[in-house]
Amino acid sequence: MKSRTRRALLVVAGVCMLGLVLAPMMAVAAEFSYDKGPSFTVTYPDSWKQDSENPNKVLWRTKEGGALPVMEIQCMDAPAGVTVEGLGNWQKERIAKIYDTAVTVDSDTAATLKDGTKCNEVLLTWMFQGWLALQTAGVTTIKDGKVVYITVSKGPGDPDWSAGRSLTFK
Repeated sequence: MKSRTRRALLVVAGVCMLGLVLAPMMAVAAEFSYDKGPSFTVTYPDSWKQDSENPNKVLWRTKEGGALPVMEIQCMDAPAGVTVEGLGNWQKERIAKIYDTAVTVDSDTAATLKDGTKCNEVLLTWMFQGWLALQTAGVTTIKDGKVVYITVSKGPGDPDWSAGRSLTFK
């Protein structure tokens, strides 16, 4: 009898531990959903709140605690002649123009989203207003004639690819 009770307690304890491990993972995700063509979703940490400012007029912009990191999600007509392979350079030129700054491409690679869509992952470094060093991890693709991008900008260090790589087309 003691053996059965002990096994039952171990099973209950294991289930409780699993619940404690998985509960925070489930609670830390928020989702942005876009239902116009092309329809897609992006998952990001729920501590990132919508930014009341939107200087680049993107679909969705978040900040964490009113500061970095900043995530931008956009869907717009694809520029003529730009291919998925050229999206890293396109992101570089876009940021350089918006912020009137020099931008360095640290990496520019072809990738594939979880749903099989070909995309570009680019890592850029640049100076915001000439004094704040930023690193932008961008995941960008072209779908149905539209450029869809997710960028996460923060201080230099480990790039944050999680939101961009969560991009899923419906």
